[in-house]
Amino acid sequence: MLRRMKTTDAVGHTLCQDLTQIVKDVSKGPLFKRGHILTQEDIPQLLAIGKKHVYVWDGHDDIVHEEDAARFLYQLCAGANIQPTAPSEGKIESLATCDGLLQIDLPRLNHINTYGDMMVATIPTFSPVKKGQRLAATRIIPLFIEQEKLDGVKQLISGQPVLSVTPYTVKRVAVVTTGSEVFNGLIDDTFTPVIQEKLQAFPAEMIAHYTVDDVREDITAAINKALAQGADIILCTGGMSVDPDDLTPGAIKQTGADIISYGTPVFPGAMFLLAYTEAGQVIMGLPGSVMYEKQTVFDMIFPRVMADVAVSAADIAALGHGGLL
Repeated sequence: MLRRMKTTDAVGHTLCQDLTQIVKDVSKGPLFKRGHILTQEDIPQLLAIGKKHVYVWDGHDDIVHEEDAARFLYQLCAGANIQPTAPSEGKIESLATCDGLLQIDLPRLNHINTYGDMMVATIPTFSPVKKGQRLAATRIIPLFIEQEKLDGVKQLISGQPVLSVTPYTVKRVAVVTTGSEVFNGLIDDTFTPVIQEKLQAFPAEMIAHYTVDDVREDITAAINKALAQGADIILCTGGMSVDPDDLTPGAIKQTGADIISYGTPVFPGAMFLLAYTEAGQVIMGLPGSVMYEKQTVFDMIFPRVMADVAVSAADIAALGHGGLL
């Protein structure tokens, strides 16, 4: 069981928690780890970090130590393509084992965090993540917890893991650039290079690029040609606002694709369009903000598409919370 002792009397006893040392602007970490058997030489160091008393461990079958409880919570939460760090200061972190899309079961995560005496902190769901990136951290609040509480939360949220990473799949991408000013050579196409740069973060190959005039039938024909070439994703740039010459939304509709949403509760990127063909190919109409803003609705939706996660109208509507980028 847990026993509180004066530090000066604890020589020969086993620590039951990591004891943290903080040196401002230099380091923060355990001075001594759980399981360390204290020696006489350790006592001055402990007193120097303000530890007049320490907890030592005598064992108890019904009580779970913070590190073991953190392992329990990790196993309860972590799904595909996630691995743990070693316990440190009672905490275990979850790391991505591949590039992909983080998905979190938010109701079940909330069940854990409202159950009492335990916590799981994560980055936002649907975040694009890189291999090795930190995704979540698990720990209990007290130093020890009853096994009964851990069994209770396990029963409450039993089922699929709370967190998982879905890897990206290789995609073939085509770009359809619209606008008479680009088509007629009056200005350079500065949009496509931005898309090409963004694609570099994903296993995406650009297989075709068409530049067409502001003619609805020509835009539709270019999209259909890209579809016939086997493009998985068609990105249409230009012509996405409500001006008289902006015909891209109508051209996308003429392809027969199912338009999930034209317009999103996200700034920048309110005039974004998302559509799916019957074969599952994705067509996006990109507003001009994608060209000059660092982050837009495109950066929220494209990782989901690359991970083959379907996006519904309800998903689009939900982007309003956190949609002011």
